[in-house]
Amino acid sequence: MDLLITITSFILLISLIVGIHELGHFLAARKFGIHVLNFKIGFGKELFATKDKNDCKFSIGILPLGGYVQMLGENIGTEGLSRKDYKDKKTYFDATLNERAIVTAAGPFANFVLAIFIYFCISLIGTTQLGSYIGDVSQGSLAEEAGISSQDRVVSIDGENLEIFSDINLKLSKRIGDTGTLSIGFIKEGSNIITLSKVYIEDWLSSSRQNNPSLSFGVEPLIPALIGGIKEDGPADKAGILVNDLVTSINNKNVDTWQQLSREIKKLPGKEITVSLIRENRNLLISFQTESLKDKEGFMYGRIGVMASNKINDWPEHLLVTKEESALGAVKHGFTETYKFTSLIVDSIGKMISGSVSADNIGGPIQISVLAGSAAKAGLLSFLSMIAILSINLGLLNLLPIPLLDGGQLLIIAIEKLKGSPVSDKFLEYSLRMGVLLVAGIMIFAFVNDIVRLI
Repeated sequence: MDLLITITSFILLISLIVGIHELGHFLAARKFGIHVLNFKIGFGKELFATKDKNDCKFSIGILPLGGYVQMLGENIGTEGLSRKDYKDKKTYFDATLNERAIVTAAGPFANFVLAIFIYFCISLIGTTQLGSYIGDVSQGSLAEEAGISSQDRVVSIDGENLEIFSDINLKLSKRIGDTGTLSIGFIKEGSNIITLSKVYIEDWLSSSRQNNPSLSFGVEPLIPALIGGIKEDGPADKAGILVNDLVTSINNKNVDTWQQLSREIKKLPGKEITVSLIRENRNLLISFQTESLKDKEGFMYGRIGVMASNKINDWPEHLLVTKEESALGAVKHGFTETYKFTSLIVDSIGKMISGSVSADNIGGPIQISVLAGSAAKAGLLSFLSMIAILSINLGLLNLLPIPLLDGGQLLIIAIEKLKGSPVSDKFLEYSLRMGVLLVAGIMIFAFVNDIVRLI
């Protein structure tokens, strides 16, 4: 089932962001009267094809890894048309330079519009997200050096305020590859005073393949000790523990987070334990014996057969941040979120080009499918957010000045504008070949990175 969800979500995600991108080119071309021959989503054998009244062929390919819009004048030799078939129709090269520039830029522009629309919808619907509370701090980490402890709440990073845990990742991502001081503001458990602390970083995560900066910094989100699943016939099941029970202590030792619960149980292999919990506003005590298991190193650890709840709407309200905007506020949120992620991605691309961040972080179709599957399983809003982020990625990557991409075409148009005449066919041919090699090289590199991640 998980594999089916991953494959389906990947196909939906790629088809949507590529389809919107190509629709941007298509609508702009139609606006300026440029005849469009083909509109295709995917590559390879056609699963579906039809033509409209303007003789444009719409088709879906078997491999959902891209798409294209072919306008009259592009690759004439392969179009199978005689001069009389299109003598009264406007070609791509009949269009003015300004029209060609708009048509070319319309694809990436459509991707940004999609992202803005998605964030607008998410904001209008309203979201409930995990607050910036810390559940665990790694020993010897930067977080421990800063003085952060379990149940503290992070409120700022580098002077930028934050409320939700995902923003910790976002703001730390901006510092990947940096050397200097990182400042962090947090409120200790039971206090209302903000503590400001600074730690020194040097080429932080520049050479690592890192998808979780907060984990590298040394913090994990605070997950309550709320039971979300129970192993059938396991110790907890036999003892009568139920889903949605909130564990508050083990053997009279307070438990405030899932991380604490897990650690305490592991320390008690095959031991009799007394669990204090809250069930429907009632306090209960349940005693039973843990399982005893052996890890790879031969050490014994305890287990009771329970899983954490991932339904945050069932979590204690003080751990959550709920937001719902008006229509006007949602519009603003759509633009600000799109700008926020665009800025982060541009910064990341710049750091990769400069070498301050490892190119090993580049992901390909396998990585995208894994992320899409995880987002889909996390819920509709998570999946929509993933679509928005990847749509921004596609828009930005297509603006890179590489021949074959939209950015390369815009560069050629700019050269023609400066020259006052078209570039030579030979220049176009060589630039296209170079673009094919560059794009193919990047795709192969990303695919290899995906394979390495799986090994």
